[in-house]
Amino acid sequence: MNNGNTITRVRTVPVRWRLVRPFVTALGQKSYSDNVLARVRLASGVEGWGEASSSLANPGQTGPKMAAALRRLGRRFLGRDARDLQKIVAEVWKIESETPAAVGAFECAVTDALCRQEGIPFFKFFGGARREIKTLMSVSAVSPDRVDERVRDGRRRGFDGFKLKLNGREPLDLNLARVLAARRAAPKARLLLDPNQSYRPETLSELLFSLGRDGLRVDSVEEPFPKGDWKTLARYRECMGAGPRLKSYRGDGRRPGSGKGSLPPLILDESIQNPADARLVARRGLADGVNVKLAKSGLARSREIVGAFKPSALFMIGCMAESKIGLAAAAQFAMGLGCFDYADLDSDLLLKPLNIPGGYIRRGPWLTLPKKPVPGLGVSL
Repeated sequence: MNNGNTITRVRTVPVRWRLVRPFVTALGQKSYSDNVLARVRLASGVEGWGEASSSLANPGQTGPKMAAALRRLGRRFLGRDARDLQKIVAEVWKIESETPAAVGAFECAVTDALCRQEGIPFFKFFGGARREIKTLMSVSAVSPDRVDERVRDGRRRGFDGFKLKLNGREPLDLNLARVLAARRAAPKARLLLDPNQSYRPETLSELLFSLGRDGLRVDSVEEPFPKGDWKTLARYRECMGAGPRLKSYRGDGRRPGSGKGSLPPLILDESIQNPADARLVARRGLADGVNVKLAKSGLARSREIVGAFKPSALFMIGCMAESKIGLAAAAQFAMGLGCFDYADLDSDLLLKPLNIPGGYIRRGPWLTLPKKPVPGLGVSL
């Protein structure tokens, strides 16, 4: 017999979101994002939302493939009780692990529907630690002049933290000029470097020593080497020395004292897809932190990934090219846990404006929830 928590319908909605301008990284560039919305309805009539985003980091995860995976999941889980969320999520990963963004979207949609059914705000489902989070602004691997322009624009909008895309296959001087342009445009800003797997240890070392020589301090470096290359990471860490990390930015806006070290801390993104990866990295000391993304790990696995590291590690919550629907899930998940030092949640600013109410309120770099948050994510389309 059906109860109010029974999944009665799963709708899959392919969409193509246009970007304000081309987004450029070492992995390529894109002017639009083929995403898929997941809409889960329970017998009570409440509906939950999720969003699967395509990504330059996973070119095989196309819009049609994600849509097909979500349709299969919809057929399989009709009639299931959403309160069996843990079992459902475990099954979903077993059958659709090749399309993690679709898995994450389905998990978000079921969780959102369950929260709405139970009258629980999404962020409180994950602990309710805080109701706001401060995000960085991403800057493409474009010319130094354009880096300067975009960082200055970000400063005018209130941003004081920037994540710079670099390309290690391009000349050293070009990447140095990008960092210098950002630093000149925002002398006191927090700067994070994201080469998207494009460096080798020797070229990264040259970049970092050149930055140090020029007095250009950065807060961290993210995923510089090819993903999953544990030997290269171990060799780099051994030769360079992990050293005390520099922790100078928190997602809640607080700025604790910085340590003293010659090298910025190392954060991994694509290399850590699941809790097993996280445990390996943490056990061997291969990185100082992790960039958690629902599009690659979903909700439950992302929480496990965080738990695999010591509390003193650096935690970032990131995104792909989600609209407000997918971004609301990442933001409220991070607010709920309250442990994230960095937030890279600006994809809604990269896309051309969409009329999607609810989820959160954006004021420049700050994402906040209303004083009286509604059940679930609170987004609608």
